[in-house]
Amino acid sequence: MHKIPDSYFKGNTLATYILLIPLYAFFFLIGAKPYHLDTFMQVTQDQLAFRAAIMASIEIVVTLISRLSMLLVRSKHQINYTGFIIWELLEGLAIAMFCTLFVWLMDNRTMLYMELLPKLFIITFSILVFPYIIIALLAEIKDRDIRLAKDKVTIEKYATGQIGREDSTLPFLDDKKSLKLAVTANAILYIEAADNYVNICYLNNDKLVRFPLRNSMRSIEQICEANNIVRCHRSYYVNLRKVRAIQKGQDGLFAELTYAAAPHIPVSVTYSETVTGKFSTLTN
Repeated sequence: MHKIPDSYFKGNTLATYILLIPLYAFFFLIGAKPYHLDTFMQVTQDQLAFRAAIMASIEIVVTLISRLSMLLVRSKHQINYTGFIIWELLEGLAIAMFCTLFVWLMDNRTMLYMELLPKLFIITFSILVFPYIIIALLAEIKDRDIRLAKDKVTIEKYATGQIGREDSTLPFLDDKKSLKLAVTANAILYIEAADNYVNICYLNNDKLVRFPLRNSMRSIEQICEANNIVRCHRSYYVNLRKVRAIQKGQDGLFAELTYAAAPHIPVSVTYSETVTGKFSTLTN
């Protein structure tokens, strides 16, 4: 199960949980009067506003304690999505329990506490569920933007500052800009096009592995060219460090790789001069 991203625990997100949602709850209670709350409590508008203010204050205190406790737990253990959802449900239950206790005391205990609790829990849930979902969506969007920015920096770093290093770890992103594979340049033998995918063909424990990546040949050109993995054919890139020889066969030029089980990689006329020139420079 994936852990919760850091964006859920940033200061502005926590402030929204602790301060803005209770403020929203206050105005929602006095404005919408969910489930005819004023009639149920038998109070005037002013009395309802007073009770709503106290209940919002209760929510602030409970949420503050809950979120600080969550930060403490997170400092020692990972929190996944399931654990986070359960925590929020328990947080909502705690808010409902304390708000019910307040209403029960204000009404001079004319109703049983356990009769009040289900209704207050439903009201609490109906108020909190949509803000919590919206915050979660915003946090996920923010986390995605952060990851995309990091991936962009990583690509620029490899494309400019670490050109030609055999131990460079190359990040391969799919068409949605999500990192799918990171592999050292020295492990890559060749890359081939396959419809809407490209197959990253690399060695893992001396075995040839084909990793299908949903992306285009053009989109990976920059990172490949920066690491001596050159375009040799409309459908192929080849790692020049893994080329034993470039030969001419019946169908034209092809690259013979150092890995014996690898296929011969075609070198088309369009790219032949560039490939042979770079190969000569690299081997001299």
